[in-house]
Amino acid sequence: MAALLTKSNFMSGLQCLKKLWLEVQEPHQVTALSPSQQHIIDQGEEVGHYARQQFPNGQLIVGNGKEALQATQDAIAAGALCLFEAAFSFDGLFVRCDILQKISTGIWELIEVKSSSKVKDEHQWDLALQKYVLIGTGLPIGATKLMHINTQTCQFPNLADLFVVADITEEVDQLVPAIPKKLEQFGAILAENLEPTLAIGKHCDNPNPCPFTDYCWQHVPEISIFTIPRLDWKKKEALISQGILAIAELPSNYPLSDNQRSYVNSVFSGQPVLDEAAIAASLAELVYPIHFFDFEAQNPAIPRFNGLKPYEQFPFQYSCHILYPNGHVEHREYLHTATSDPRPPLIAALTKDVTAIGSVVVYHQSFEASLLQKLAQAFPAYAIHLESIATRLWDLEDIFKNHYKHPAFQGSTSIKNVLPVLVPDLSYKALNCQRGDQAQAIWDKMILCSNSHQKAQLIADLKAYCQLDTLAMVELHKALTQIASK
Repeated sequence: MAALLTKSNFMSGLQCLKKLWLEVQEPHQVTALSPSQQHIIDQGEEVGHYARQQFPNGQLIVGNGKEALQATQDAIAAGALCLFEAAFSFDGLFVRCDILQKISTGIWELIEVKSSSKVKDEHQWDLALQKYVLIGTGLPIGATKLMHINTQTCQFPNLADLFVVADITEEVDQLVPAIPKKLEQFGAILAENLEPTLAIGKHCDNPNPCPFTDYCWQHVPEISIFTIPRLDWKKKEALISQGILAIAELPSNYPLSDNQRSYVNSVFSGQPVLDEAAIAASLAELVYPIHFFDFEAQNPAIPRFNGLKPYEQFPFQYSCHILYPNGHVEHREYLHTATSDPRPPLIAALTKDVTAIGSVVVYHQSFEASLLQKLAQAFPAYAIHLESIATRLWDLEDIFKNHYKHPAFQGSTSIKNVLPVLVPDLSYKALNCQRGDQAQAIWDKMILCSNSHQKAQLIADLKAYCQLDTLAMVELHKALTQIASK
């Protein structure tokens, strides 16, 4: 069959015409999915499979292209009452529908399943395109619904209300008449041999991160206006329209906040902008033994353990380096390696490893504070100890937010940006796991792994990553102490 425009292509066109053109004409320019991105896709598929369980009379349409189209027509002709992944083609489009359910009047109900927690604008367009195609093939369509995750009242182990089914028929029906004009626009773009000339902008990440960003942004300098902390998109797009991308091209009188100006000044001078006295005062707040602490956590769409809601965070690992007054450093850690609830054994280890006195240094405090609060609420027997830890949290990131700017930080206070500048001998680059979202994907893979050798490697990867997070804080503390003492 001739190549048809897919639903994915259509949604890409809505986001960016250049994305659509590249997707169809230059697909080799795409950046390969990272393990964490693949994990998100896998989670979406898991949600889709769970949604199908709510329709026990459903029939799955298998195959691709012509095979799927024919199988769909055969199933409808045979009197099927509910179809999963039904395939339809009309007006140069090819779509597959998550769920089609025949209701008593002989009309079909169209249901799209999403792993999000609410209805979004792009979901309405998604369903509008499907409805346009289905109506075009002669299939009578009634209600159009979105089935999404219920994060408000659903709580494990009761998953009966995991989904909210929102009737968005009215919103979808308002969009359907606009589909032909969109198709005409997309067809004109795809008929061109030359790549469309479109500026980069907010659309590159909205509503979804674009897989062609590396290609489209290759002209953007490493130190650019996009590294200025908290510069809003309205200002960024105004600068883009003027051809200003490098900070060096920024007018000297361009309006910036004090924090932004401090960073820009460091870029212009090529030197750090820091307040040694303020850094010294901050470090003086720390009480020995100093614990350098980090959690790794998971937040699945479908909750797995008692009391958890969809997308609610739960820790599965921690690392803790303890610095004593004599300079001795000790490392303690916990990693849950089974499919059972990691929280009880993690808490038992945590309340032994973190002493009753001493500061608990973290990086981006709100994350650890939230997890400790949730653990205390879920396991009241440990609440006093957990709350004690929470009251002793001290955020190392604050120094880089308030008292230390460096052009090589590229406007970020992330430990991944700060560490190479202050402690160049330490690096995440040699690790198999280099980010928190990668750790989530690896942990899910590890706990289900039946190959002992592979599982051991995944365990080692997770431990190496989390341990480096806290060792990095130890070394950053040392470097800052030296800077403050000058």
